[in-house]
Amino acid sequence: MTRPPLLLGLDAGGSGTKWVLVRGGVTVASGITPPLTAALLASEVGARNLAALAAALPGHPDALHAGMPGLSSNSARAAEVRALLAASLKLSTEQVGIEGDLDLAYRAHLRPGAGILVYAGTGSIAYHVAQNGAVVRAGGRGFLLGDEGGGFSIGRAALRLMTDALDLGGLPDSVLAREVAAITGGLDWNSLRAFAYAAPGAAAIARLAPAVGRAADAGDAEALAILKASASALAELARRVRAQVGPLPVTLTGGALRVSPLFAALLTRALPGATVQQRNHAEAAARTAAVLAGF
Repeated sequence: MTRPPLLLGLDAGGSGTKWVLVRGGVTVASGITPPLTAALLASEVGARNLAALAAALPGHPDALHAGMPGLSSNSARAAEVRALLAASLKLSTEQVGIEGDLDLAYRAHLRPGAGILVYAGTGSIAYHVAQNGAVVRAGGRGFLLGDEGGGFSIGRAALRLMTDALDLGGLPDSVLAREVAAITGGLDWNSLRAFAYAAPGAAAIARLAPAVGRAADAGDAEALAILKASASALAELARRVRAQVGPLPVTLTGGALRVSPLFAALLTRALPGATVQQRNHAEAAARTAAVLAGF
């Protein structure tokens, strides 16, 4: 009997790359390796992170499919990223499929035309794919221009509370402050500055989002206010897409929603009728790999 192929699915992102190996419809291994984005792959850091992914896999895949931030499926950059993935994992380009991370996420949760996906990870976006493939979106502009309600925005809001206290001549002292200090190593300006600016991009500051969630769960009023503001921002993204496509149902997903059950509750209050749904996008990518490779 011929052994089923080993299929690799990647859900790449700015905070980490989730991978899943599937054989015969069953997940045989999974993990998280350093971040991969279309922009990052053009750098030495991206090359190292891609090598780390290859080294982490316990078996050699027969085909892979990846959802990658910063890509359009048929763009020239997508072809370049496909070639990089193929070379790193010793596959032909025909064995590699690639699409934008939001297209992968949408397919994992919704059929084309069926609804609006609000995704809150490191960043944030509301996304709709019509039956004809046309995309309507709001947000997803990156941490320099937006991403309100995502992990970076939540972490930045916590840091701003800490630096506001420093500006008033004292050290912050609250449940949230203690949660932040446990990650940053301190609440003085030198510690906060070193944490915030040690690495480029949004991933470091997004690491503070779970601290905000834990503080909110413990009753910290400032942490709860951050989550309320973040829920309002995400709800506004959904409303902007609804204004263009009509009153379609909203599905909420993404790692930022996991920081606290309060966050999901606040979101469903801000968007009545919306549902929270967490699915494994890397597994969805592996299923696509099977189709693309003809298995």
